[in-house]
Amino acid sequence: MFSNRDKVVARVAEMPPGEVSPSNRYWCVTCKMLFDIEEPVCPYMPKMCINTPIPVELIPPETTGSLEKFGLFYPKIPQQLMSYLTPEKGSETGEALAQAYKAFLQDWNFPYATEPLQTLKSFIILVSGAETAQRVQEEKFTFVVTDPQKVWDREKLRTVLEAGVQALREDLGVERRIAFDDMEIIGDMPAGKYFCPLCQKFFEFSLQRDTITCPLMAQKCMATPRAIEKAKYSLSDLAVVYKHTPDIYQRLLGVFPDRARAVPRLKELLREEWKFELEDEPLEAIRERLGLE
Repeated sequence: MFSNRDKVVARVAEMPPGEVSPSNRYWCVTCKMLFDIEEPVCPYMPKMCINTPIPVELIPPETTGSLEKFGLFYPKIPQQLMSYLTPEKGSETGEALAQAYKAFLQDWNFPYATEPLQTLKSFIILVSGAETAQRVQEEKFTFVVTDPQKVWDREKLRTVLEAGVQALREDLGVERRIAFDDMEIIGDMPAGKYFCPLCQKFFEFSLQRDTITCPLMAQKCMATPRAIEKAKYSLSDLAVVYKHTPDIYQRLLGVFPDRARAVPRLKELLREEWKFELEDEPLEAIRERLGLE
């Protein structure tokens, strides 16, 4: 992919190893990603990445903003499943999602209480899978969710977010009123779906193009993710991504007592939207990692 690859691999192999996390919970100060891994080695580019993931016990993750990558850029499959499982009156669902989110932040040692507005925003993006803007006024905060209809039933999402944010707002000590609005940006145009041949990650965001710049490390990545129609990949690649991604999706989907009924919907999304061949072993791994039991 680039001429000095062998030199980079050799130099990385000479570098000292990182510290081990007893909980297998790590984060990277460079790409701001979170990992569920057994050793402090980048799971996506183990021979080439010059960073070592940091145990959350050694240094806590800097900000809940790092969680937004999972909602903004990763495939919106978990969010679509949440929409599918949420009942028409979803207030209790919203409260349960907020509690699952808070428990995750505590287990991963996030300093979430010091950044209340950011913590609320990250929750909204994780649940909605949509970009979110803020309008701040003296008496209230308004969160504007863009293109919610791409992923969720709009009314369900509004009910879930209102209840969930209210629960978090009280816990975080946010006194201003919270309001919601939404806006269509790309409308009916297809969202972009991509695969990266270097780190083997999948992305879904913005408008469909042939190629994109890496949304996680735009200034440093040397690879070019391509539209899925122009890429070669398998369901095993997606299973690896979910394996190393923190269990935030599993926790959120775990609030639904009837979550197993979403398995047919999961298969439909994988087959119809992402064009996967549904191989049994990786499909089972994804189902387990998403907690659809």
